[in-house]
Amino acid sequence: MQSFLITAKDKNKASSYINDFLKGKEIYPIDIDKQIYEKAVGIGDVRDIQKKIMLKPFRGKTKAVVIEAYEGITTEAQNALLKVLEEPPINTIIVASIPKKELLLATVLSRCKIIELKDSNLTLSHDENTQYLSILLSLSEKGIGYKLKLAQDLAKNKEQTIPELEKIIIVTRQQLLETFNKKPSTINHQPSTSQYLSILISLNKAHTVLKTTNVNPRLALENLFLNL
Repeated sequence: MQSFLITAKDKNKASSYINDFLKGKEIYPIDIDKQIYEKAVGIGDVRDIQKKIMLKPFRGKTKAVVIEAYEGITTEAQNALLKVLEEPPINTIIVASIPKKELLLATVLSRCKIIELKDSNLTLSHDENTQYLSILLSLSEKGIGYKLKLAQDLAKNKEQTIPELEKIIIVTRQQLLETFNKKPSTINHQPSTSQYLSILISLNKAHTVLKTTNVNPRLALENLFLNL
């Protein structure tokens, strides 16, 4: 499927997710055409979108057209989008973002892979924080064997792979903020601010790939950990 719908109450969160998503697809920034609308998308806007969709990529093999429609899309415009959502050019990915999927017609929804970004209420207990901090620090200290074993363990239960990765992301974000605010952990030899930032970017990219593709979880985690 080449048409994706991202739903999130926070448009900045959706925009950040889309950026990571397209990085995961290895689409060059010059081949990403973002259309951000401050009012409801109308039929005239759809005609402009259709023209942009027909253009060829500048640099890579694939381009993306991003439609940020946080003020909604008129019914007329949605009907006009149906054909292009169902059969976009082979070299084009379409990504639309909107606050909630209920704002769209069922016919539009049926033509998109829907990715719902929910508000995260995930918090870690003290023991969990210690556990996942230990895992995070081990990734920069231990060798290939440990990393391959960790990938194998986290991928055993596919339903838990993404939540487990999200916990590592939470701890990484906490450590990044602490080092940025010059309040480092008491554990010696922890990564620097720039290293934590690099790790966080890699973790988020892997998280996006796992949520939006059918990639083998173990292979994705092995690739992630071996490159940290």
